[in-house]
Amino acid sequence: MVNRITAKDIEKILGFKIGSDLKDQVDKFNLVYRELSSQERDKYISTVIDVLFNDIVYSGKHRINDWEKGWSENLRAFKSTKDIGKLVPRYHGKYRIVRWNKRLIYPLIDSFDYKIHICMVDAILQHYLKNCSSIYEFGCGPAYHLLRLNKFNNKINLYGSDWTKSSQNIIKKINKIMGTNIKYFNFDFFSPDYKIPIEKNSGIYTVAALEQVGVNFKPFIEYLMEKKPAICVHMEPIDELLDPNRLIDKLSILYFRKRNYLSGFLPYLEQLEKKKKIEIIKKQRIYTGSYFIEGHSLIVWKFCTS
Repeated sequence: MVNRITAKDIEKILGFKIGSDLKDQVDKFNLVYRELSSQERDKYISTVIDVLFNDIVYSGKHRINDWEKGWSENLRAFKSTKDIGKLVPRYHGKYRIVRWNKRLIYPLIDSFDYKIHICMVDAILQHYLKNCSSIYEFGCGPAYHLLRLNKFNNKINLYGSDWTKSSQNIIKKINKIMGTNIKYFNFDFFSPDYKIPIEKNSGIYTVAALEQVGVNFKPFIEYLMEKKPAICVHMEPIDELLDPNRLIDKLSILYFRKRNYLSGFLPYLEQLEKKKKIEIIKKQRIYTGSYFIEGHSLIVWKFCTS
């Protein structure tokens, strides 16, 4: 049986209406899939368990050269073709099986994980950052989210930052080829540069970027506490929002820990909320994910004014 994800499905998960352009995009993508057979599910579980019991590359400061190399590959492909599709990170589409609405599914179209991902990201950013004069993406990589934001509203001041130099070179090339004016700067989550300002009435966001810092997220939060953006949006791996009593969720959590992904972030924000330093506006699963993880849970928060 063929199933299809619609704009109404996305609205039901997020709890708000999405714009007509985004609804059209969801329809155009034709997000069709089928359920897995019991044999396919068993094979999937066996494969993931094998991965969890073997050595695996883990995140941290030591991986900057890997990311530098990866984004450089995107830059070369974009320069030679001028095709913005070449900016999509190459980790999208590596596996056919993906996660949707607490279960595993088998997409019947190519690039399903990328397409549902950007539908969710665009809906969230357009909703929560719509009143911001400037928007900053921290850990923007090849800047493909910023390009779509610019298309949504080219009057907003957009800033992209990343710890790799190749990311800034990508934005330079985007501005030259596409005629955009996305500003950029180098930024390291592990050692933030406090000389970098954040303009008034600004929103900041991260998408699968803080995941790389493990437990070392406090320097970035302290930087934000000094700069005080109007609103902060994160789509990151969050253990606490998954259900460890469900096998598929448990495998995701185990993979988080194996890769040394973001850990303790939500509890720390909740501590700050108890101290009345911040207000958490939203914390929820968005029920989309890749082969190994449901890695884009949503957290939205802002600083208390009193």
